[in-house]
Amino acid sequence: MSNRSTLVGVATGISREDIETNSAWADFARSPFARGRLMSDADIERSLDAMLARWNGRDDVFVFGYGSLIWNPCLRHRGRHPARVHGWHRQFCLWSSVYRGTPERPGLVLALDRGGSVRGMVFRLAPEAVRDELRLLWRREMTGGSYRACWFKARLDDADAETDAPRTVPAIGFVINREAPSYAGRLPDEVVVDRLIGCAGRYGSGAEYLVQTDAALRAVGIVDPYLDRLCRRVVACQIEPTRPGTICG
Repeated sequence: MSNRSTLVGVATGISREDIETNSAWADFARSPFARGRLMSDADIERSLDAMLARWNGRDDVFVFGYGSLIWNPCLRHRGRHPARVHGWHRQFCLWSSVYRGTPERPGLVLALDRGGSVRGMVFRLAPEAVRDELRLLWRREMTGGSYRACWFKARLDDADAETDAPRTVPAIGFVINREAPSYAGRLPDEVVVDRLIGCAGRYGSGAEYLVQTDAALRAVGIVDPYLDRLCRRVVACQIEPTRPGTICG
């Protein structure tokens, strides 16, 4: 929808420098969702060791992104490919009290929850860069205990030259931790839209995050009906606001 471009200008999101300097750490420490659950550097190394136990140390490693990683990976990679993962779907089911909201009024961001399938992007990491790049990614995604890291079977959209069929590669990704206090569960569209429009944090509003993710997917030929529906509602609310005290959705 052409009016979506009015919602965002320059993409807003975390930077590699933010992650390397732990600029959001103090905010996470005050978050009611992450309090007592923050991973230490030692925790991160143990988690990485467990994750990479399946890696032979020689091959490239793929990372699957379904949200902001698509348009703001912060990773030094050697290529990216559209891909699909089965068994999970993209949903606004994660409360955000730092990046897209505040402790007083948490916003929402995307996570992968059980069921269905999801199209996104895989990023290819060179073997010599795997450990450093994944450490950066862990500090970005795993700090507050909201996600679980896992291995996916990702089917690349690019056809295999010999079989003319989509290739399947093992890829590391992050799914919602349903035991975390930040898990919001399945919310009605009107509640999601209200939070996306009405909440903002360190890196902007949820509405900006939604439209940037939708635009990044469309740029590689992926249309997500769920995001598309939410975008239409957010645009309608921004152009024709509802009366005070009502929810647009």
